[in-house]
Amino acid sequence: MINMLDNSPVRSSFCDDEDFLELIEMFVDGIEEKKAILREASADQVEELKVLSHQMKGASAGYGFEALSQLAADLETACKAEDRDEIERQKEIILNHMDRIVH
Repeated sequence: MINMLDNSPVRSSFCDDEDFLELIEMFVDGIEEKKAILREASADQVEELKVLSHQMKGASAGYGFEALSQLAADLETACKAEDRDEIERQKEIILNHMDRIVH
């Protein structure tokens, strides 16, 4: 479970692997764009949010951000249920987590 009060930096589990550093940096650099899309999307844009969360779920795990992958899965589940209150809650949680991601 993700602690919303936790403000510690989030790093990839691969951050000590020099072979992954450039890829991790590219992934992290793309986080701002994903955050902007999430912030702008309303809970009524269920299909768009479902696609974005599904993509983030796979990519995040592949780059060593397992917690972000789980949060994206939680958002995807809320989208599939079309639970707008839960979508908004999950968006807030995932955005908080994304704000803490560093190279």
